[in-house]
Amino acid sequence: MNVLFLNPPSEDNKRVPERVFGCTYGLYPIPNIFILTFASILRDVGNHVEVIDAPIIGMDTTSFYKYLSGKLNCCFILYSVNLSAELDISTAKKIRNQNPAEPIIFCGPAPTYQPEKFIFGDRIFVARGEPDWTLRELIRYLSGDSKISLKEIKGISYLSNDKIIDNPMRDLITELDALPFPARDLIIQKRYYNPKLKERPFTVMLTSRGCPYRCSFCVPCSLTFARKIEYQRYNGLERIPPVAFLSSEKVIVEFELLKKEGYKVVSIIDDEFLLKPQRVKEICQGIRKLGLKWGCLARADHLNNEELIQLMAVAGCQYVDIGVESFNQKILDDLKKQLNVSAIPRAVKLLKKYKIEPKLNILISASPLETQQTIKETINRAFSLKPGLVMFNICAPFPGTELYNRVMENNWFVQKDYYPADVQKESIIQYPHLKKEEIEKIVHEANRTFFLQPYFIISHLKMVLNLKNLFTSIRSLFKKL
Repeated sequence: MNVLFLNPPSEDNKRVPERVFGCTYGLYPIPNIFILTFASILRDVGNHVEVIDAPIIGMDTTSFYKYLSGKLNCCFILYSVNLSAELDISTAKKIRNQNPAEPIIFCGPAPTYQPEKFIFGDRIFVARGEPDWTLRELIRYLSGDSKISLKEIKGISYLSNDKIIDNPMRDLITELDALPFPARDLIIQKRYYNPKLKERPFTVMLTSRGCPYRCSFCVPCSLTFARKIEYQRYNGLERIPPVAFLSSEKVIVEFELLKKEGYKVVSIIDDEFLLKPQRVKEICQGIRKLGLKWGCLARADHLNNEELIQLMAVAGCQYVDIGVESFNQKILDDLKKQLNVSAIPRAVKLLKKYKIEPKLNILISASPLETQQTIKETINRAFSLKPGLVMFNICAPFPGTELYNRVMENNWFVQKDYYPADVQKESIIQYPHLKKEEIEKIVHEANRTFFLQPYFIISHLKMVLNLKNLFTSIRSLFKKL
């Protein structure tokens, strides 16, 4: 069967939603490693698979729908996050109008949370949670395999006799080593980059799924989010799905493969890469000879092992994204962060000692305890540490998070419910003592002030290796501002 994974072009010149983390509009283009894994699974069993990343290849709406109109015996798959839901549903309806006989499948956190919003007709399916094996089974059914019954495919939702049917949950994937490597050859690698890693070609890697922590606001990488939403639907909000890991051996093999394929830099997008220090040590020891540059995400309290940090630096680690959120302990506790604020400066100091760039991610207005004073104190503390980067974002309580339920119950949404917004510019919540406009102004000024600080400008000019990287850095900076 022909299978097309679609990242459609934006409509009405709107900004393109980023789908890997799923909570911002694209500051820089990240390859969707999740759909590349799904694509690899489907291709391995004989399907013809394409990935159409329209915004990346410069395909406008006219060219996009013209290209799709001629596709026969084809299944269209859209990986949807909260920010892209409206665009994806609109795209699917247009596809259905011009390709009325072809099936459409949605997957990702948004359709997992609310399948009924996406299923607008027959032969429209949602593959909930982790869709890897679900897609393989569903495509077999759609290809006419008589051994597959729609009722027996776990993890899907669909329309039958004008009623939405939610088949039972599929078991979590615990053996990640059983998954094939992502089909990176299906995209144009040179079109993607990360300004924190100054070289190209660039790609991303996922070496685990899940996070054991209970942060009330958290939107992890979008596949982990879909996995969590589906798991909690059947097991209760108080339970968190266990973390699944690739073995250190398979991670090393994937790094070696990337080296052979010509990649120079890699972002590891695990929600918390350092959960198993011994595993990370094994990975670092296995990849240090490759000369690849990489970065990852980690909590501050997992960055206190100097031996591990030193080994990461030797193995090519260039940056670590740290979820700080606030420098106010009461706010961190209110967010169920399970983090002592004292761990943050220690982590920054240790990373800087080994020349690994710390990036601090600050989340403004996620707690009703937040005030203008606490925000200013957090901004000042962040500046005082002189990290490589600081990103101040406005909290947007996404459906499927504990914070979303809390905001709904207290009527803190500006428009009574969640709606898509740029978290660096627009607040969709406010408190009686902290209004929408105040939050937006504070965050804008904080980002602007940081990126114009002399130490930041000087340090990043030193890191610019050529004119292409200079223009990349400037373009990313202006998107942030």
